[in-house]
Amino acid sequence: MCNINQPQPNEDVNTFEPDTYKNRRVELYTEDKGPKWYNVVGNIVTPPIISKNLPEAFKFMPVHGVPKKGTDIDDFYKTKVREFVGCDLGDDEFNKLASYCSPMHLKTGTELVMSTNYPTQGPLPNNKVNNLDLDDSENNLCIVKKLKLRLDKDVNNHYTRRLKYRGVRVIPPVQSDDYKIPLSPLEPGKDIVFHIRVYRPFYCNGKYRNNTRHSVFSHDILMLGKQKLTELRDRIVCANDMGMRIDVSENPDDQPSTSAKEVFPSGFLFINNVFYVDTRKGCADHSKIIREWASKRGLGDFPHRDMAQVSLDEIVVRLGHPEVYVHQGRCEHALTLSALRLLRAAEARARFPAHGALSHNQTVYCATCAEFGARWIVAGCAQVPFDPAFFCDTCLRLYLYRDGRKVCPFRAYCYRGNELNLLKPPT
Repeated sequence: MCNINQPQPNEDVNTFEPDTYKNRRVELYTEDKGPKWYNVVGNIVTPPIISKNLPEAFKFMPVHGVPKKGTDIDDFYKTKVREFVGCDLGDDEFNKLASYCSPMHLKTGTELVMSTNYPTQGPLPNNKVNNLDLDDSENNLCIVKKLKLRLDKDVNNHYTRRLKYRGVRVIPPVQSDDYKIPLSPLEPGKDIVFHIRVYRPFYCNGKYRNNTRHSVFSHDILMLGKQKLTELRDRIVCANDMGMRIDVSENPDDQPSTSAKEVFPSGFLFINNVFYVDTRKGCADHSKIIREWASKRGLGDFPHRDMAQVSLDEIVVRLGHPEVYVHQGRCEHALTLSALRLLRAAEARARFPAHGALSHNQTVYCATCAEFGARWIVAGCAQVPFDPAFFCDTCLRLYLYRDGRKVCPFRAYCYRGNELNLLKPPT
């Protein structure tokens, strides 16, 4: 709960009208009702948040308004802060107050300074490392001890290969005014921005299901609260949507002209124990069998809604709680709503939805030449020691074909997973 403009201790509470005071109270959290598929225990998951109440709860903050064209953002925020203070202060008094309240007072002078550009991770320069004072008698921090141990053993600077986010590429936000926004004009302080983290799918087959590994980050999506859940679904990128699992070994040139997403467009989102089903043309409700299964076993009657009729700011969200996106029948992605904030003035002309970060996929090379990226998956072939095996286009035709005919029985499928490294999501 967020209480706005509560009376001060020296004020008479009775002077406030009951209805007026009630309107000043904004409920940000709601009760967690209804059936639950699973419970997540931990302090990283928030209670259910009513996202549409966020602008009302922080309407007193100086974040509203759009700067005029050519106006400096810093000057714009400075003017908004002066309006928020509400006192008749002169320039000297305001500058003195700003210096007293500056966050610079929180600094100690020993912080690491980074450039304004997005950081890129690389080998640690030896000339800076050698100048570090790593005397164990004075520095007992664990990170200092590990740094010294790495410097003694890792002479080739291979430590970057073990970094957790070494393959994540940050995509800078679009700040140009040349882009036309197909939505109504955005209002800083009133429009809500959602940060959604999407993870790679959990692979499974009919007999065995491998869900023991941790979730691997795929990409981050920035969405406006007024945008529909269908736009979120269309923004999710998956390799299983790109290719078709059709055997074209008899004629490799006769490749499918459509993608798997066009042939099998059905899918649904499972957010906060509610099924949001894609009901657009050609889509089927694959959540129905799951809801019937849960109802027969006494787990509860889980509600379902049309994702084309629901916007992001209409759903109740729990930040940090794992949600599920299912498509292609059984391709399951974990996703989390990691952040919920108000639109800033500097983002008033940015294009949404947008990708904030993208994980670089590992390139799969040809199993024969190990030089070019794979374009084919070969299965059931006695001529290769792997099943399935990856082939580039040249090795496939030279090794498994003679005069345009197969040298042995096998199945060949188009592989487009490596294209995710080149076909970045549109920004």
